[in-house]
Amino acid sequence: MRTMRRVLTFVVAAVMMVAPAFVLPGVARAQDEIRIAYVMHGLNDFTQVIKRGAEAAGEDLGVTVDVFGQAGFDIPTHQAFFETAIGGDYDGIVVIPNGGDPWNSLIEQATEAEIPLASANNTALNSPLDVWVGMDEFTSGVFLGDEMKTVFEAKGVTGGQIVVGICAPGNPVLVSRYEGFVSSLAGTDFEVGEPQDVQLSNEENYARWENLSTANPDAVAMVGLCSLDIPNIAQLKERSGAEWSVGGYDIEVPTLQAIEAGFADVSVGQQPFLQGYLPVRILVEEIQNGTNISGWFECPPDVVTAANVADYVSRESDPAVEYESYTTYMAENFPDLTQPSRPYSDLQAAAGGASGEATPES
Repeated sequence: MRTMRRVLTFVVAAVMMVAPAFVLPGVARAQDEIRIAYVMHGLNDFTQVIKRGAEAAGEDLGVTVDVFGQAGFDIPTHQAFFETAIGGDYDGIVVIPNGGDPWNSLIEQATEAEIPLASANNTALNSPLDVWVGMDEFTSGVFLGDEMKTVFEAKGVTGGQIVVGICAPGNPVLVSRYEGFVSSLAGTDFEVGEPQDVQLSNEENYARWENLSTANPDAVAMVGLCSLDIPNIAQLKERSGAEWSVGGYDIEVPTLQAIEAGFADVSVGQQPFLQGYLPVRILVEEIQNGTNISGWFECPPDVVTAANVADYVSRESDPAVEYESYTTYMAENFPDLTQPSRPYSDLQAAAGGASGEATPES
């Protein structure tokens, strides 16, 4: 039986105050006394998988993991959580620095306090962070575009307008996905429109997609760059009887169900469980061994279509299967954390995509 852990999810500012405590420099804690803060960027179906990964790492390693997050994706709220973690009795902090550069000064503050840090999902490339867990966002957009071309070919669609939605305009992670998608469709007769703001709240997201579908009656595809897009687009397609193809990101159960039912065609998953688990494991190893682990621990995209959706349903719907699947995956692909998948500096080139121009991701 795995060791029980304490995991706290902070959802309102009222519970943010944590009394500071101090540990004498150079005095290492026993493993069961190690405390890790994991500062999310928001809470929804997608980030709950990251949370489960962080919790599982805490159980497996016998350490305390406190998860901070709120239902909205408000950056100042989560920065306040990070400040709380800096002032708390934590041996290390994992952060998802949504927004990138606005996090730089806080990350510098934690670094100056000699608190070990790790990051996942979103990056802050102009900060002192030097370890990250996540997928190659530009390449994931290329994968999405390539698979959509296969879908179009099967349907006999040779060209037309593709409507793209972005839930957080200007967010460089999402921009990288879009740029990869555009790169894949370059040289074809498909016209990829500029990404349209579809908002982060579920209700507003549905309304924005409804408006886009009405305004673009001749579109051949609707493509979303965020996890909440496909379920909403699929509902619209089912209710309206539209014939456009549907593509997007992440593979939570509602998205898989939409693919199974034929109301969505392609979705690219980013293995969020690993984004929760691996950063915690990295910090614990650093704290225990007194070594610095740096680099990019890459999570290859899962490209899901009607042809292979059945392979993912059990993993995404059953936490026990999820845990066993990723335990096996990590044993095979991340046996030694001193050997990252790629150098951290590769994130700069990946952010610039084919152009090679570095853009600070968020």
